Parts: sequence; structure tokens; C-alpha cells
Amino acid sequence: MPIKPPASQSGASTFDPGQEFPALTYGVWGDSDVGAGVIGSSDTPTTDTAHVRPAGVVGVNKAALGVGVEGFCAQGTGVLGIGGADQPGVSGRASAGPGVTGVSAQGAGVTGEADSGPGVLGRSAHGVGVTGRAAGTSAGVTGESDAGPGMSGTSTQGVGVSGQGGGTSAGVTGQADSGPGVIGTSAHGVGVAGAGTAGPGVSGTSTSSPGVTGSSASGPGVVGASAPGPGVAGSSATGIGVSGISTPGPGVSGSSTGGPGVSGSSLGGPGVSGTSTAAPGVLGESTPGPGVSGRSATGIGVSGTSESGTAVSATSTSGEALSATTDTSTAVAIYSHEGVAVAAFCGHPEPETGGVGFGDAPNRGPAVRGHSWFGAGVQGLSEFGAGVNAWGSTGLTVSGITLGADISNNLRVNGVIVSAGSARFVIDHPLDPAGNTLTHAFVASPEQKNVYDGVVTLNDTGAATVALPDWFDALNQHFRYQLTPIGAPAPGLYVDAEISGNCFSVAGGPPGGKVSWLVTGVRLDKWARANPVTPVTAKPADQRGRFLHPTAFDQPAERGIGAPAVPVRTNRREGV
Repeated sequence: MPIKPPASQSGASTFDPGQEFPALTYGVWGDSDVGAGVIGSSDTPTTDTAHVRPAGVVGVNKAALGVGVEGFCAQGTGVLGIGGADQPGVSGRASAGPGVTGVSAQGAGVTGEADSGPGVLGRSAHGVGVTGRAAGTSAGVTGESDAGPGMSGTSTQGVGVSGQGGGTSAGVTGQADSGPGVIGTSAHGVGVAGAGTAGPGVSGTSTSSPGVTGSSASGPGVVGASAPGPGVAGSSATGIGVSGISTPGPGVSGSSTGGPGVSGSSLGGPGVSGTSTAAPGVLGESTPGPGVSGRSATGIGVSGTSESGTAVSATSTSGEALSATTDTSTAVAIYSHEGVAVAAFCGHPEPETGGVGFGDAPNRGPAVRGHSWFGAGVQGLSEFGAGVNAWGSTGLTVSGITLGADISNNLRVNGVIVSAGSARFVIDHPLDPAGNTLTHAFVASPEQKNVYDGVVTLNDTGAATVALPDWFDALNQHFRYQLTPIGAPAPGLYVDAEISGNCFSVAGGPPGGKVSWLVTGVRLDKWARANPVTPVTAKPADQRGRFLHPTAFDQPAERGIGAPAVPVRTNRREGV
């Protein structure tokens, strides 16, 4: 049976509905100083009549903009509802407007407390389930929970939770002791959507864990869009400002028409950190600006780590794929344990093969360019391998204002040394090493010649045998001889026996005399036979009319062999 109200009250209060402006009209009025103005109690209905509802208080107002139940309170709660089991304390349903509307000058407009279910549950067919508005810096809707989410919003087509903040306040604010402050889950749309006119659309602050966490089965976990500022802004005192984890797609995806798609700022750690098992950890795409921009006061601006794939991947159709600027330290530092540390490609992509092709006319842009004002443009250092490894039609092309190349150690050439001028050696001057240098030119020949010389002493008969190295016959052929007597003329001096068995003999000189001898030979080893010297060679068609040294023939430098030519584009895919 229903519980009856108390027989008497403690006395009337100063509240008079007739003195309110505008005057209040009401169906039931209850007045009390310390207790509830109106108490309604209902038991389980004993009839099957559909219109009988087990409600403690039911307010019906058929006016266009009327309110079914309205509660006013100066300090306490205007309307208080306590529900049993898993039912809400206050339930509001509307076909177009808010299910429950709460207005408060200082406190919360609507307050809900529950032991197991949501504190406030709002459902609407077309509008917003729960709407909260606050005039000052307080939150329009506040949710607190010991174990579950403080606020939970579910929508099949629209937004689960929608918050709008004025000024610099956040539209939705979430605080949690151990878990995420705000959780958004969506089957097809965005889990959490935030839009801010002056401040961040979504703001997350955490002392130890990520400020904002987004999880999605198919789309991005967190999506931020902003016209003037960053789409997603993350700030953390010790951890990561924004953390994104995704199995197939990017963990964090940022898109911006004018500013950076994703902007990260950190005092000690990485500004933006991305981790992915298959796709890139951080993916940035931008139309006018950099795809990914990293700034750091003391640490690394952009850091990429990969166990098996590419640590950092940059692609550009017209501008620079990767740009880095620093004042004192290294602009870009890349490490690889077993693979290639830096791989750069320049050219037109071939969709048929998936590789890099050049079409009808070659792309003449460098794959890697280094520019430095005072240091080295490109520097390569290896502990055990080659510092710089170059391969191509011309493996390495260098030019300089003073020197084309400066090599501070031994030089090994596994091929032919081609000199367009003269080969020379330069040393410190033996008599004035501090003030001058001494230059000699190499001796040239149209044959691959070796030169040997020495001094031999004649025996009592005026003859001698000159011994040569044991490899002499295997290396040389086509010998030439020159004999010069020392101390006195020797008109009868001659070569008695030519080179055979790595030696030759001289005779016809004075007994005990000295003879200076010189022998030349032409190389006959296998490499020399496979690479003979051709004294006169016709220039190929693309070099005819050009010169190795154009200025020596009173020709402009543009007619020099090796000078860059302006490419004539005939590729039909040029406009692609």
C-alpha cells in the first residue's frame, strides 16, 4: 500500500509562488523549512492498465512549452529522485528537446548518483540526451564514478557526448584517478569529437598516463579539426602529450589546411611519439606545409624507431620531403642496426612495377642533397665499412672552387685513372717547407710502360751481368736499353745479351769501370692486356662539339664536357 505523507509539517516558509515574477502556476504546492516540499510514493501497480505508471511524482503539462515537474531551491536540490536496483533516480524522455533540464546559479543543474548504473541517463530520439550549461568556469555537466566512466554517452547516428565551452573553457572535461578522463567509443563514427573556437577542441591532462586516449576498430582513435590552431593538442608533465595506438591504420592522424596536422611540444621527452606494428608510427600529410614538424628545446625534434620496417618515411611530389633545422646540434640523426640508415629516391614512380622509373627524359634532381655554409655538405662515417659508397654511371662526381677532392690517406683505384689535364704531385719544398711547395708532373706515355735503372761495376774483362727481380719477365715485354759509362768514355760499351731469365749482360767497357743502365718494358699482365691504351678515341655523339677544357680553346664554360645540360622534357606523363 502507498506510504502516506506526514500528518503535519514544521511550519510555512517565506516562499510564496504568487510573489514570483512572473507569477507561478502550479498543480501541487508543498512548503517546508527543513524537509521536502512534496513527497510522492508509489508501489508496484496491481492492475494491467497501460496508463498507470509506478512513479512517485508525475507532472503533466500539455502546454506547448510547459514543464511537467519543476523544482526550485535556494541552496539544496530542486528535484531529488532516488531509484532502486538499476533504475535511474530521475528519468526524462523527450521527442525533440532535452529529456531532463536543470538550471542552477552556483551548483550543478542536474545531479545524479547511482551505485551501479549511470548517475544521469538521458535519451532522446532526435536531440541531445543530456544538456548542461554553466555561466562561469564550472562544467555544464559533471559526472563522477568510482569504477566506471564519469559520463557515458551512446548514439547510433550522432555524437555520444557533446560539450560546448565558452571563452577558454573546455567543452567536455574528464578527470579520473586511474583510468582515462574521457572515453569515446563508436562503431562507425568518431569516438570523441571536440570543436573549440578559441581553445582546443578536446583537452586532456594527466599526471602519469596519456591525457587523451582514443581507440577505434576501423577509423582513427582520436580526430581533431581546427581552423586556426592545432587539431589535437596534448600536454604532459612527465609522459607523452598525445598517444595513439592502432593495429591497421595510423595511431594519430592529423589534417590541417594551414597549420601543422599534428603538433607536439615537450620539455624533456618526444613532442610526438608514434608506435605501430605494421604501418608508420607517425604519419603526416600536409598540402602547403611540412607533413610532420618536430621542435624540441633539449631533446630530439622527431624520433623514429622501427624493428623491421622504415623508421622515418618522407615523400614529396614537388618540394623537400624532409626538412630539419638546428642551431647547435645535429639536425637529423638516423641509426640502423642491420639495414640502410637512409634511403632516398628521386624520379617518376612506375605504377606497373611499383619501383622508380624515369620515363622518356631522366629526372636530374639529386636523391640526397647536403648544403652547409661552413661545414661539410654531406659527411659519411663508418667504423668498419666505407664512409661513403657511391655507384652509378659515374660513381662519384665532385667539383670545387679550390680542389675537386681532398683525400687525406691512401687512394686505391680498381680501374683506369683518367686525367683530363696533367697528373702532378705536390709536396712541401725540401729547402723551405714552411713557405713553399714543390710540384712535379708525372711522365706520360701512349703505352703502359715500366722504368727500371741502376749502376753496375764491370769485371776484369769489362763485362757484367745485371740481375732483375724474379717477376720481371712475367710483367714486361718489348724492352728498351740505355747504357752510360761513369768516369771515362767507353765507346765500345754494348748490350751483350738481352733480357732472359730476369737478367741481361753488358760488355766492351774498361775493366773495373762503372756503368749506369736504364731499361723500360711494356706491361703484359692480364689486366693490362684486357685494358689496353687507345691513344686516339673519337668523342661520342653527346660530347661532340664539347671540350674537356673549353676555356683553353676560347670556348664558353657551358660547352665543357660534364657541364649540366638543360633537359628537354618529352614525357607524355609530365603533367601527371
